[in-house]
Amino acid sequence: MSEPQPKKPGFPIGLTIATGVSFAILCGLGGWQMQRLHWKEDLLARVETLKTAPAVPLASVLTASARPEDLAWERVSVDCADVPGAPLPLAYGVRDGDMVWRAQALCGIRAGGYDLILVDRGVAPALTGQVSAPTQAFAAPRQVTGILTPIKQLGGDRAQVLTRYPGRKPAPLVLMAERETPAPAGITPAPLPAEISNRHLEYALTWFGLAVTLLFIYAAMLWRRLRP
Repeated sequence: MSEPQPKKPGFPIGLTIATGVSFAILCGLGGWQMQRLHWKEDLLARVETLKTAPAVPLASVLTASARPEDLAWERVSVDCADVPGAPLPLAYGVRDGDMVWRAQALCGIRAGGYDLILVDRGVAPALTGQVSAPTQAFAAPRQVTGILTPIKQLGGDRAQVLTRYPGRKPAPLVLMAERETPAPAGITPAPLPAEISNRHLEYALTWFGLAVTLLFIYAAMLWRRLRP
């Protein structure tokens, strides 16, 4: 009497579905990083152009129809009107690996339906390395030339200070000062990051590599399961 033959394992439907879903997710992440790569390349090209671009009046670009993200890195100039109220607190930051405190102030404007804009005036070198938030007042800004940055890119603390002025219409941007006239004592303008990293191609290749590795692992498991 012959021994019963072992039952041949069936096709792994669950494993195949899980592999397909995981493969799609990994490829999606790789594709997203490729989109980020193109965006970062456009940004770096724009920053490079910015280095020699002349400043234009703020009112000519800050219109009611302009989206904040479309105005990022635009170089503008503006004459600031006084904004009544207590001086704004310094903002925490990191520059060149050091803990710094950035001076900020409000600039009264008339552009695009807005009546004020937040100005990042730069770092206070004398306060570098201080852990607790220092208190220091500076003269109000007058004539400012700098670049625009959407306020949401700088964190919630920047937008939070604008809630002190109910009834006003602040622009959803920050003017990162490159130059002020007159120049405020104790502040060094620091508008641009020293380096903008662009590793999205590396990240994309990592996700695509994981997707290919997953297929090889699935193929090996399938071969071992279904081979005679």
